[in-house]
Amino acid sequence: MIQDMKEENWQENMEIPFHTPEDTDKEWYKYECPKCGEEDEVPGYVIDEFAMGKDLKEGEMPGVACPECGAEMKFKYTFER
Repeated sequence: MIQDMKEENWQENMEIPFHTPEDTDKEWYKYECPKCGEEDEVPGYVIDEFAMGKDLKEGEMPGVACPECGAEMKFKYTFER
């Protein structure tokens, strides 16, 4: 009986390690490629997923691949939509 109750409630007690798109649809990040100058706007939930498992220092942003040349883009600033 107690085991059944634990199995039924495990999802309710589980914490999601990153935000869903609905939670972060207003938070975006601007990145720029140092190689070709391409700029890209990346939603917050994508950045959260890129940051998972990385050993980033506080305030450090994960790199994002440039859609034009493939080089690592650099973070510029955060904005809301």
